[in-house]
Amino acid sequence: MTGARRLVGALAAAGVRQLFTLSGNQILSVYDATIGRDIELIHTRHEAAAVHMADAWGRLTEQPGVALVTAGPGMLNAVSALYTARMADSPVVLMAGASPRGQRGRGAFQEVDQVAVARPVVKAGWSIEDPARAGDDVARALALAASGRPGPVYLSLPGDVLEGAAPDADGASSTAGGERVLPALGERDALAVVALLAEAKRPLILTGPAMGRGARWAAVERLASAVGAPALPIESPRGVNDPWLRGATRLLGEADVVLLLGKPLDYSLRFGEAFARGARVIALDLDAVADARGITLSLTGDPAPAAERLAAVAATRARPVTAWRDEVEAARRATPPTWEALRRADGAPIHPLRVCDALAPHVAAGALLITDGGEFGQWVQAGLAPRERIINGLSGSIGSALPMAIGAKRAQPDRPVIAAMGDGTFGFHAFELDTAVRHGLPIVVVIGNDARWNAEHTLQLRTYGAERTVGCELLPSRYDQLAAALGCHGELVQRPDELAPALARALGAGRPACVNVLIDGQPAPTFGGGGTRGQA
Repeated sequence: MTGARRLVGALAAAGVRQLFTLSGNQILSVYDATIGRDIELIHTRHEAAAVHMADAWGRLTEQPGVALVTAGPGMLNAVSALYTARMADSPVVLMAGASPRGQRGRGAFQEVDQVAVARPVVKAGWSIEDPARAGDDVARALALAASGRPGPVYLSLPGDVLEGAAPDADGASSTAGGERVLPALGERDALAVVALLAEAKRPLILTGPAMGRGARWAAVERLASAVGAPALPIESPRGVNDPWLRGATRLLGEADVVLLLGKPLDYSLRFGEAFARGARVIALDLDAVADARGITLSLTGDPAPAAERLAAVAATRARPVTAWRDEVEAARRATPPTWEALRRADGAPIHPLRVCDALAPHVAAGALLITDGGEFGQWVQAGLAPRERIINGLSGSIGSALPMAIGAKRAQPDRPVIAAMGDGTFGFHAFELDTAVRHGLPIVVVIGNDARWNAEHTLQLRTYGAERTVGCELLPSRYDQLAAALGCHGELVQRPDELAPALARALGAGRPACVNVLIDGQPAPTFGGGGTRGQA
């Protein structure tokens, strides 16, 4: 028995059935240990893509997605994707090969302090030091990634530990710490929060990404119903200007009591300036608030069981019926009157809302929507109302949508998966289409091609003027032909009437597909408002 076999055995025992991975010298012992086990290697074309795939798996299943990459440059390639997962509260375990422990400090091949590199963007990270404890370390990492506020955990795998003999462990403890256990929300605190919400004329609940998914979100909705408050997840890099919020953005500044559940009072809320002066803000999170400016009541605890407790307490109190919750929900669903004409526009290049109109029936029928990127991605988020979506999240990174679509298809193989992205975004991980082909994962990639880094171009226009736009132009490239060369179904769409048939063919192709749509490079929609004390 070796450390690598202990590691793989622990993964199998935990129910992990795939590793999103890219091979390298230092992890070949792990690859070898998977032979004969019920664990598939989804081998990718870039290490960051492997983490993005694990991230999507984690968000959809609430179980840790596991990525495995090699040492040094391989691990460093994956770090930006770890940050995306961290900001999205996504349960991920990244394992990376490392230079041998016995050569530490001597200038070993690809020697980097990988734990130190990962530490700022993970919940926890450590190096496996004992082959016999490799399985214990893996089990602890998986548990830690999914508990409390979910998030990524990093494990460094020294080559000599993976290949070292691993006799049965003697019961000694691992070098890694576990998740701290926080006390449940007390009766007095629960009553205080519910009292503040009950006194409010316009209460509002805002959540972080983890609290906006799955069972956690169901608990939030029960609380919202009990106190008559609208509940909104804040998960976009544009914060309260998330185009998905639509007109609700204008109403956030009217709330008189705001409950933040697993949501820091950070840049996405303009550090509190998204709310009106005098609004009382309750912060309930796993970590104590470091800067209490703008916070009326700060409570430390796990927001998921706290939401359940608050809902139960609120249900015992009479709550006057108001129109506030319905007003906010109606504003979030409403679209500007001018949009109807844009959804039917026949011009070319094609308006992004016309693309949304063609996608809408598929999304309404249950397709999972994944989108990231600049202006086109924002139009898609504003113009569609999916049952479930995955976006790039608070990190503000781009490029993740295509690999995330692959991870999502692994998690929900019977569901259509549509990844909508700009042409700049597509370039980050275009060759993961090859990964989708090799592993038989028929995702559909829809590219809004305006031949430009349009988000940055828009900022240049706004900040410097049209005569000082620079460095943002691309070519209207035939990405559909690139996809076809990789074995995918490819479609070029130049006119609005081509959209619906092209999407139908792509979804029915039975293999990965790319629909390359030549769009009009419009600035993302804005809905204004969101506070009275400043603009984001």
